[in-house]
Amino acid sequence: MKITWLGHASFRIEIEDQILLIDPWLAGNPSFKGHDRSAAIKGATAILITHAHGDHASEAENVACELGVPIACIAELGDIWEMAGLKTIGFNKGGTIRLGQVAVTMVNAVHSSTLDFKGGMSLRVRKRAT
Repeated sequence: MKITWLGHASFRIEIEDQILLIDPWLAGNPSFKGHDRSAAIKGATAILITHAHGDHASEAENVACELGVPIACIAELGDIWEMAGLKTIGFNKGGTIRLGQVAVTMVNAVHSSTLDFKGGMSLRVRKRAT
């Protein structure tokens, strides 16, 4: 197994028959400055997203489209990305998915989440009439 830190919470993990990108935030990531984006994502087989904050998920859609790979994430976020035409693998806390020869289990983490796209929320909550 080879683990490469790409800055902030972004990692590249080469394990068995998989190359996994975790939260691939590269553009604008001050810890990734001066590194090679192409080398960081080359050969990736799937993207794992922990939550939808911009510093974790802002490039997931572009990288997934560029490489033709699925995004594995919490089920509801996957549903939203699927509506946008992306291939996703939705699962939930405690769930395990198989990616080739690799098992990935989603563990509990206490953190808030939003759905950040292009500097703002992509979905707006309508105010209920009182």
